Amino acid sequence: MKKVGDDKLRRKVVSFLLVTLMMATITPVHADEVSEPTTAATEVTTTETKPTTTEKKETTHHKKKTVKKDKKTKKKNTKKDGKKKSKQKEKSKKKENKKSTIPMPKRAVKKKGCDTVQKKIVKMQSKIKKLQKEQKNIRKEIKKENNKKEALQRFYQQYPTEREATMKLRGQKITPLTKISEEDDALRNRLFSLANTFHDDQLRKIASEYVFGVRDLNFEDLLNEDDTIDLNTYLKGKYIAPTQNMQIGIKNKDQEIQKLKKQIKEEKKTRFFDPKNVNSISNITVDDAKKMLSGTQLYPEAEAFVKAERIHHVNAVFLMGIAAHESAWGTSRRAREDNNLTGYGVYSDSAKGINKPSKEEGLLATAETLHERYLTPGGSYYEGTSVADVNKHYCVGNEWAGAVVGYAYQLMNKLN
Repeated sequence: MKKVGDDKLRRKVVSFLLVTLMMATITPVHADEVSEPTTAATEVTTTETKPTTTEKKETTHHKKKTVKKDKKTKKKNTKKDGKKKSKQKEKSKKKENKKSTIPMPKRAVKKKGCDTVQKKIVKMQSKIKKLQKEQKNIRKEIKKENNKKEALQRFYQQYPTEREATMKLRGQKITPLTKISEEDDALRNRLFSLANTFHDDQLRKIASEYVFGVRDLNFEDLLNEDDTIDLNTYLKGKYIAPTQNMQIGIKNKDQEIQKLKKQIKEEKKTRFFDPKNVNSISNITVDDAKKMLSGTQLYPEAEAFVKAERIHHVNAVFLMGIAAHESAWGTSRRAREDNNLTGYGVYSDSAKGINKPSKEEGLLATAETLHERYLTPGGSYYEGTSVADVNKHYCVGNEWAGAVVGYAYQLMNKLN
């Protein structure tokens, strides 16, 4: 019986132990008593979870860096965007300016051998030929006079003194009672010879109707003046004409010829307008300027434009273009009241501008200012020699240069 009871006790103890072991595995209070395999598993899980915390730290740190980078990039982007916007604004402004401004052509215009110039040259050449012909005729007359002088000198050689010539050449009309001596016939023959030399019918008539030589001084006083003739006075007055005036005439015509030749030389020069360089001389003449300005209120000042170019070396066509634009071809109030054709100094209605006693003086003053201040290096407004360069300080806005050049081209076209 005892043995059986001992076995029962043993069984109860074993079952108790098994129950306790099972409870130990289930309850977390006794987690420290868990077997090694389970702890290893937990260690693995814990070691795997630890990196997640570090990763979070790293990601947060990375976020801070990215935030800083984002701020920098945003600043850079804003700067870039600002630059782009400013560039776009500048481009839009330029486009607007281009739209609002008249385009400034840069083509240089040359007029050489145009119809207008050729006609003037032909006209002057015909004048020269006419003057040369007149000179030739005068020289022929001088030669005739010299021949007459020589012939008269030979005629007078027979009279030793002037008094004797005066006495011998006093003639009276032949009457039926007149006796003609051999001396009278000899003198008559010499007079006929002079008449043939001089082609003088009147002298031939005198030789045939008169006898010469005073035979009776007392009787001479009784003669009617209509019946007597002083051949000495007649010959010297008609045939010893002064050739000095003729020589002066030749000299005057020669001066006129030289003047025309000089004008032809000027006419043959190329008329020139270059909007890139208004210091270049146009070579236009006063006649050219009159043709270019015909039909406008600027016509009376044609010579003044050419004079301004000659004195101050500013292209005359450029000056005409300024005047056409600023004064509406000479009709503006400033042109009429202030003699200001170029609008210089008129920045507003109340501005004084140039006020001169005459339009010519106003043009000369503008040309002088342009030359010294705008077109000469070192000048207070010097930017270059083009019309666009002058525009920068001459007038507000960019339309001025294009308008002036347009008028200059229009004026040059009139020389065709």
